Amino acid sequence: MKKTILIIVLTGFMLPVLAQRFHGGAMLGLAATQIDGDNLGGYNKPGIRGGGWVNTPVSESLVMQLELEFIQKGSKVSQNELKNKEYYHARLNYLQAPVLVQTSLMTRLTGEAGIAGAYLVASLEDDDGGGFIEADPPFDQFELSGLLGLNYELSEHFIANVRFNYSLLPVRPHPGNQSYWLDRGQFNNAMLFSLYYRID
Repeated sequence: MKKTILIIVLTGFMLPVLAQRFHGGAMLGLAATQIDGDNLGGYNKPGIRGGGWVNTPVSESLVMQLELEFIQKGSKVSQNELKNKEYYHARLNYLQAPVLVQTSLMTRLTGEAGIAGAYLVASLEDDDGGGFIEADPPFDQFELSGLLGLNYELSEHFIANVRFNYSLLPVRPHPGNQSYWLDRGQFNNAMLFSLYYRID
């Protein structure tokens, strides 16, 4: 009984401390993406991203942030490229978990860098305009990517974010498993534009 009371009392003292150290909320945004290595150029494939986040200071100048999000990546031939190339559209849906370190650059502006692990939920391709089918060759089930971005605090609760997200390892080999010097396969390349909402 005494142990139970002690745990309740300690929990009561610790909750305000934890509440002061952790912040969190939700985010929603757009992704402009391409796949490097598919012989197409430009961020022509739009997508969405959304999820939740939590962060905590780890020193006077650094904050660690963890996120869990659904994000759409892929590639699409542009109207200009259609004049010289065949139709192509790839849709890649991921569950992604970024781990970031953030630091203040100036008033209201912070920089961030980190890595993200992602699980491929679905991968579809349309290479003739006739409809989507399963990607062939298949994309890797897991992705490891690097992140670099900026945050601007719009108000007490809203933060604007722009972020560059690039695969650290190929997401699938070139057709026929060809490799060209340092070009070992295809890589996801994404520019992300998001609005973060801070609950507290």
